[in-house]
Amino acid sequence: MGEPIKLQTPMGEITIPYDEDKILNFYRKMVKANEGDPDLFEEAYMEFFDLKSADDANSDWVFWESTRTPIYIYDFMGWIYSDFEVKKIVGFSMSKTKSTGVQYHQFTYPHGKENKPIRASFFLERKTDGVKFVVDITPVDGLHCEVQIIHEHTVSVKEFHDGFSKYSEKHGILKNNSVNANLEFINVEDVGWDDVVLTNEQRDAFEKNIVNFIKHMDYFAEKDLPTSRGCLLTGPPGTGKTLTCSAIMNQIESTIIYIKSDDIHERGQIAELYDIARSVAPTIMVIEDIDTLGGIDRTRGGDHPILGEFLNCLAGVESNSGVVTIATTNYPEHLDKALVDRPGRFDFRIDFGLPDDKLRKWILKKYLSTFNHKDIDVKALLKDTKGMTGAHLKEMVMTAYMNALSQSNYKKNTKITQDNLVKSMKAIVDSRAKYNHYKGEDSHSSILHG
Repeated sequence: MGEPIKLQTPMGEITIPYDEDKILNFYRKMVKANEGDPDLFEEAYMEFFDLKSADDANSDWVFWESTRTPIYIYDFMGWIYSDFEVKKIVGFSMSKTKSTGVQYHQFTYPHGKENKPIRASFFLERKTDGVKFVVDITPVDGLHCEVQIIHEHTVSVKEFHDGFSKYSEKHGILKNNSVNANLEFINVEDVGWDDVVLTNEQRDAFEKNIVNFIKHMDYFAEKDLPTSRGCLLTGPPGTGKTLTCSAIMNQIESTIIYIKSDDIHERGQIAELYDIARSVAPTIMVIEDIDTLGGIDRTRGGDHPILGEFLNCLAGVESNSGVVTIATTNYPEHLDKALVDRPGRFDFRIDFGLPDDKLRKWILKKYLSTFNHKDIDVKALLKDTKGMTGAHLKEMVMTAYMNALSQSNYKKNTKITQDNLVKSMKAIVDSRAKYNHYKGEDSHSSILHG
């Protein structure tokens, strides 16, 4: 069942139940009745199975959401050529009364673009035992496809589904690739440990709790210990939480599911993504700005059903074996205590505070090291950069370079001067004051273990 359809009428709001399966089946019957032509698909599979009647075969139906079709069709094509002899592939109209030829669609995968059939009937014979199946894939709304599996009464269709699932888990296109919440393939920013500002203590915590944990999950499984882990990254915007996530994702080969808070629109999405994460583990689930998950502002209080679903996914009935969750938040004080202070949900927390004098000096020197610069006294800048994040400091250096380029009429060997840095620093200070950005005392980063 899908979400009910709500309509506004002069007599008030009315709600119409929505059942996708019933609507599609009704549409198919209406089209067939109007055509009045013989069902060529039935004739084809009756001949393939050597049946006297179409009723002598069983049918099973599944539906592929448009976001999942690129993944399912890729895995399906790999699986059938691995486990079956493909006797023939033909194409029929929606009503199955006309031959249309196989219809293809170009999909984008991590390795490039490929044409895959989205309107086709596959006549298959399993290599191990000669059991036959016919699989018909028909697009009904863009890339939303209905899939019909035909088999003889003596055959269990569960074997078919199980075989496909096992293949996808081991050899599927999701395995060790990166996708967003819509299952679209993405590229993770090429960032390493040397590109992020971390204390030795922080880096050791990430190595132990995430990188080496994933590499040695079998050790924990042998001891009947959980093979899931949760990490919460907290701190003001611009302190390096997102950049750190990218660095972690580049440290180890695993499946990545990267979720932005506004990618989640309805209940059930988080649970589905965790189902996928478990099936292609080891998986790193990265959830940005968890306090606004689903577009709900936690500062306003009240019920947060999507966050509640996330809590259940983290420490519910399912074990989440092989899944490591990393979530970020700018406002940990807005999160439920049950989320931030319970091992099994988030086992450890790392706070990214505003950099102190020593760290700001190191950050400025790091960013300046890639530029030509002349007689820069970084120490003289520390007082006025108090309260700035790493992102502010990076912008400060970049703005100084742009000003220097403009002054030199864009000579390639242009050097950044102290005056360039002072002017760009003052611009950022004025901007932060104007928009009332983060203020307050410096705070050191710390690690809190649950």
